[in-house]
Amino acid sequence: MKIRLGNIITIIVMSGITLNVFPITVLADQHEKIYLESAIQIAIQTNQELKVIQEKVKVAKARLDGIALLSNPELETEFIGGDHSEQVVELTKTFELGGQRGHRKQIAEINLEKAKLELTDTTRLLKKSVKTAFFQLVLIQEKLKLAEEIIKHNQQMYDLAQFQFESGDISVSKVSLANIQLQSSQREFASLESDLLLSQLELNSLLGTSLDSTPTAMGGFPDKSNKKLLLDSLKSHALIHRADLKSLKLNRQLTESRHKLAKASIIPDLSIGGIAEHSADETGFGVKFSLPLPIFNMNRAEVNAAKAEKVQDTAEITNMQRQITREVMAAYIMMSASQKTLKFYDENMLKLLNDNLTLMRSAYELGEVELLELIIMQTEFIKTRFAYLDALATYHKSMVRLESALGTSINLVE
Repeated sequence: MKIRLGNIITIIVMSGITLNVFPITVLADQHEKIYLESAIQIAIQTNQELKVIQEKVKVAKARLDGIALLSNPELETEFIGGDHSEQVVELTKTFELGGQRGHRKQIAEINLEKAKLELTDTTRLLKKSVKTAFFQLVLIQEKLKLAEEIIKHNQQMYDLAQFQFESGDISVSKVSLANIQLQSSQREFASLESDLLLSQLELNSLLGTSLDSTPTAMGGFPDKSNKKLLLDSLKSHALIHRADLKSLKLNRQLTESRHKLAKASIIPDLSIGGIAEHSADETGFGVKFSLPLPIFNMNRAEVNAAKAEKVQDTAEITNMQRQITREVMAAYIMMSASQKTLKFYDENMLKLLNDNLTLMRSAYELGEVELLELIIMQTEFIKTRFAYLDALATYHKSMVRLESALGTSINLVE
């Protein structure tokens, strides 16, 4: 077969393209580099909502420590002047009955535990947001790198098509087709650049760093998990470990303690005092007892309110359990679907696609296929690579979503 000059140029150019199409790496020429674990730690340290909750924990701890063993005694004195002047001194101490102090201490302990659980749950949601934003940035960086390669290849294809047209080997319509491919890849690159800025802005806002920063997500996507996950085990694990559900269950204990305190408050406080009275002629001492009679106020409002709150707490727990189960199921379905999708993009399939593209180029170099056929094959290769990146990102985002729904690391699921 006779090979024309245009085909000789094609062999040289396309050989260079073949060597550069397949590898995809994360952009490395950005100013600031950050890894996932570092991003999580920075977010935890700088997040203002977490700082507020940390102060809530301190307040709850101070209130627990501030519950005194005994109330302060009360000193009262009275002086009457004149011919029969006298002075009365009275020292009184009030004692709570019915275990009221114990109930208040239990309420304070529960409030402290609830504050700690709120901190845990807010941290869980923050980690979910940071991981999702980080993987989105990784995805866009990968796509941008691939888009750069596409532009370079399409530019070479367009230059080659122009040369072949000037040599009389192809028509002007094929040159236009190559130009359209080039402009399309340039538009895609411009769109990805905008997506990159938005993704960086989202991550910066979560990390509390300067909104003008241009971080580069390092490390790429982690390896896929080989742990076998069963839906029933995942649901049971989440219902045991989710901090927000634990907090609602503590609400029920809190209501029970308030109910006990309300009933204990019906029992009046006992006041015991010592009296010393001095007049011009004599000095006397005595003892004073004081006990309010619970005739008109039996604290029924607080008791009835606590009873009603018990029913409300039970309903809220049931609703939260259903919501958590739904979150786990949705994340599991998303994860399973993404795993199935990724099976279509295994290494053998991607290698086969790359080999087919290489063979197509060789055939084009020998004049056995047209430019249009080569463009179609290259376009299919590009679409597949973008689809693979989307599927990979979806899988890791679904794992983040599942881990957040569990409330712990997936590795802790038995």
